[in-house]
Amino acid sequence: MVDAARHPNIELLTYTEVKRVEGFIGNFKVLVEEKPRYVLMDRCNGCGACAPVCPIEVPNEFEEGLAPRKAIYIPHSQAVPLRYVIDIDHCIKCYKCVDACGKLDAIDFSQQPKQRWLDVGSIIVATGFDSFDPSELTEYGYGRYDNVITTLELERINNSAGPTAGQIIRPSDKKFPKKVAFIQCVGSRDERFNLYCSGFCCMYTIKNAVQWKLTYPDADITIFYMDIRTPSKGYEEFYRWAREMGIRFIQGRPALITEDPHTGNLFIQAEDVGLGQLIELESELVVLSTAAVPRADTEQMSSILNISRSPGGFFMEYHPKLRPVDSPTDGVFLAGAAQGPKDIPASVAQGSGAAARAARILNAERWEIEPIVAHVWEDRCISAQGKKCGICATKCPYNAIVVEQGKAAEVMPAKCHGCGGCVAECPHNAITQMHFTDAQILAQLHALLAKEPEKKIIAFMCHWCSYGGADNAGTSHFEYPASSRGIRVMCSARQDQDFVYEAFRLGAGMVLVSGCHPQDCHYITGQRVAAERFERLAKRLAEMGISPQRFRVEWISAAEGAKYAQVIREMDEVLRSFDPQALKEENERVRPELERRLRRLTEIPDVAKALEQVYA
Repeated sequence: MVDAARHPNIELLTYTEVKRVEGFIGNFKVLVEEKPRYVLMDRCNGCGACAPVCPIEVPNEFEEGLAPRKAIYIPHSQAVPLRYVIDIDHCIKCYKCVDACGKLDAIDFSQQPKQRWLDVGSIIVATGFDSFDPSELTEYGYGRYDNVITTLELERINNSAGPTAGQIIRPSDKKFPKKVAFIQCVGSRDERFNLYCSGFCCMYTIKNAVQWKLTYPDADITIFYMDIRTPSKGYEEFYRWAREMGIRFIQGRPALITEDPHTGNLFIQAEDVGLGQLIELESELVVLSTAAVPRADTEQMSSILNISRSPGGFFMEYHPKLRPVDSPTDGVFLAGAAQGPKDIPASVAQGSGAAARAARILNAERWEIEPIVAHVWEDRCISAQGKKCGICATKCPYNAIVVEQGKAAEVMPAKCHGCGGCVAECPHNAITQMHFTDAQILAQLHALLAKEPEKKIIAFMCHWCSYGGADNAGTSHFEYPASSRGIRVMCSARQDQDFVYEAFRLGAGMVLVSGCHPQDCHYITGQRVAAERFERLAKRLAEMGISPQRFRVEWISAAEGAKYAQVIREMDEVLRSFDPQALKEENERVRPELERRLRRLTEIPDVAKALEQVYA
């Protein structure tokens, strides 16, 4: 931390919040707000003369509330920079600190928040995590029983610079506890709170137990666990060593903790899975290994940085295997537990990876992007006519579209990833996607359905997943009928309902729309936008008189070649079950309604020209 503070190319902005982020990769504009410290950074030398005279004491956050701090304080003795700050919410403005500061004159109660814009090329999000509040598990008595503490509180108690100078004592009577129990998975792997495993709880619990046993060999230590997870280098050996030291491991999640009001001792009721019976264990101290949870401000930061979050609430990476440190927003990277629970070695590795990824951008004079971006036809956009729309902007997961009153929507190419969701959602066909235009896709449709369309299955496929699944089916030699015809687009969000209408208007026997599974979408919300559209479309097709069996929606990953083959086999079997004459009659019956819905699309000049070329 000291090296970072002294580095000539590093500027530390402490006690500062990010308020707004604009721009794009290589050209971000970041609005930061520096909170008033009420202590002048250039005058304070960290001597500490002010804190002893302050009459106000509040719980110290760094010490997990186990010790007090003053209203004027530093977070901890090794804080960087070593400068004091006044907690104005608790300060009574007695000005004793001003008198103690003397000639330095470093205290200024007139300070106000300051905002400024930063020009940055890339952003690394390393906001860490919070610990689960175990008071929500009322059966464990945290907050009611003094001798039920968390592992982080034990860390501070066991630290030589902590509130007890490293002396392990229990809170109720300040005596050394000879019998202690650790409880794993408090708040994690629990359907009531968090389904995920926090990853590092097993090891830091065993670490604390081993440290305790080394210092006090006669201590009676028990660890209650669901499963011990030791997947990294040397972890299993460390676990075996703990067992050999005499630390007792009991598989089973405790159901209830009660307290003896006279002694302060605790009684733990649990099931010992190994013995297959209920047990009750008396302990003088209970330590809860709490889950890692997203920081309280994660939702706010997600909105500011335009980064999606996983079901657990952590920031979502671009791809869990291929780009684990990249966020879906180009130029924004993730490091440490902001992306998900991880231990110190994994955090260090990801931090190094994020720094390397960011350095690529900083060292490049120009940054190339894919050319498949969206483009707005200004003469067709009704926003330019002063009418309220902006649908495209609401469907863009990258905030790449700006809509101002009286102006046509504008796409920022550097932020656009080319999912095509805005193109398919625009009700006036005022947006196109380069290299995946309506004209190009409709031309493919007309060519594929030129002969015997009623015998064919048109499959619209997402480039990243379902198209990869079809390719996997071929390379893996999974057999399926030759009745299918595939059309590739970048995302299922690009699969316009007009494409489906046109396929049925041309007499296609069946239509498949497909894409990634929700958690695999390369475009944040692209799959969700598509799923909502197809759900509406299925109802409309049924209302028009098209047999529901002729339209199918499937989510297929690139590795699911077998699933793709199975879907086509099932669709082909259904198609063969239809009476050919009845199918033709159904197509003729719904054709007028389909043509009415498609009239505006076929009047677009570039679409009409492309179709003329197909027929020519």
